[in-house]
Amino acid sequence: MARVALLEPAQATGRTKEVFERVKSYYRMVPGLQQGLAYLPETTDALWTLSLATAREGSIREELKRVFFAVTAYEVECEYCTAAHMIALLGKHWSREECVEVIEGKPSPRLSDKENAAVDFARIVGRRPAAVTDAMVERLRAAGWTDAEIVEIVASVALMRYTTTVASALDVPLEKAMEGVGVSCGVPLDRRDS
Repeated sequence: MARVALLEPAQATGRTKEVFERVKSYYRMVPGLQQGLAYLPETTDALWTLSLATAREGSIREELKRVFFAVTAYEVECEYCTAAHMIALLGKHWSREECVEVIEGKPSPRLSDKENAAVDFARIVGRRPAAVTDAMVERLRAAGWTDAEIVEIVASVALMRYTTTVASALDVPLEKAMEGVGVSCGVPLDRRDS
């Protein structure tokens, strides 16, 4: 149960209804994340615009950005976002095992060495942005990433850190499609005791 009442799409009016229609045109539904944030329709709309731009803008392919999103969600222990982005990867023909392995920190055979290096960097940025060092950035450059692409990786992680904060703090419940993904497929999210 969410910590705040989620605004049902059928009850939305005015600007919130407009924003919900925009989100619905993409997902064919309005996810709980947007329903929880809908008390702030301009913020909801801005986040939606930022989400689409971050996924599409730049030279890094969307599938790799989805890996960054899933890894970041896992690092900050957000079940909702981990499941959402695992579903996106499953839709790109990743197996559950492949998702779990990359989320937990194993290099993915689906990705190049250069891409796996970016995933490792995204994991560090997701876990603790202040832990990034000049040497880490130099390793990315040595692997072939440009400054613009490094910014793209950081922007992808930053978007997910914002989204995971909203989803986790409001305790947005999993969508029906997310049930059986994430924690229940083997991704342990609460690592505080380990």
